[in-house]
Amino acid sequence: MSKIYRSALLFAVASILVIFTAFAAFGQKSEASGTKWLLTHIDGKAISASKAFLEINNEKTRFTGHAGCNRMFGGMESLDGKLTIKGIGTTRMACADEEISTIEGNFLTELGRVNGLRQDDDGLELLDGQRVALKFKPAEKQEHAVKLEDKKWFLESIRGNAVEVKGEAPFVNFDSAKQSAGGNTGCNLFGGSYSAEGNKVTIKDTFSTMRACIEDNRMDVERQFLDALQAFNAFEIRDGKLFLKNGDSVVLIFIGKAK
Repeated sequence: MSKIYRSALLFAVASILVIFTAFAAFGQKSEASGTKWLLTHIDGKAISASKAFLEINNEKTRFTGHAGCNRMFGGMESLDGKLTIKGIGTTRMACADEEISTIEGNFLTELGRVNGLRQDDDGLELLDGQRVALKFKPAEKQEHAVKLEDKKWFLESIRGNAVEVKGEAPFVNFDSAKQSAGGNTGCNLFGGSYSAEGNKVTIKDTFSTMRACIEDNRMDVERQFLDALQAFNAFEIRDGKLFLKNGDSVVLIFIGKAK
C-alpha cells in the first residue's frame, strides 16, 4: 500500500470519526436541529400551562424560541460531548399571568445551567450534569394530540371522589365551531359557551333544564358537577382522560370516548 493511499485512508477514517462524535453529542436517532421542541418538563416537573419552545439551527451554533411570555435567542457550542449555552437574550414583554411568568423564569434559569444534551425518539433532554434540567418533545407530536373537541367526555370523579349514578352517566361535549360546551349532568341537560387558549379553558354562561331527580343521588351529583364547572381554569389530556384543573388541583376527571 503506497504512503499516499495510506494517508488518504487514515484521513478519511479520522474525518468519519470526528463527524460521528459531533453528531453523537446531539443524539443518535434523530437531529436536534431543524425541529421545534415544545417544553414539557422543568427539573422533572411537568409543564402544561406554557407554550414555551426551543429551535436549534442546522449548524447547532444558535437557538431561538419562546420562553412563555417573551421571544428568546442565544448561542450554543458543543465540544468534547459538552454543551454550552451562551448569551441568552429575550424580549422584555411583561407577563400578565403569574404562573407563566414563573415558568419563564425557571426555564431561562435552567437553560443557562445546561451542559449536556440527550435525544431519543421520545424527545430532547438538556442536562445539568446527570440531572435532566429541561425536557422537550417535537411539535409534530403535539399537533396530533387529542383535543377537547375530539371526544365525548364522561364524568369519572369530582374533586377526587368517584361518581356513580343510575341511568345516563354525566358527560360534556365541546364544539369548536359554535364555541359551545354542553352535555348531561345525569339528571338535566346543560349548555354554555367556552373559550380555550393553550391549556387554559373556561366554561361560562351555563344553563340547564329543571327536571327534578329525587329517586337517587343524581341531584347531589348534578349540583357538585355544575359547581365544579365554574371552578376550573385549565385542562390536561393524557392517558385517554380529561383533567379540568384549578391551578395544580384537579377538579373534574373525565374518560374520553368516541363521539
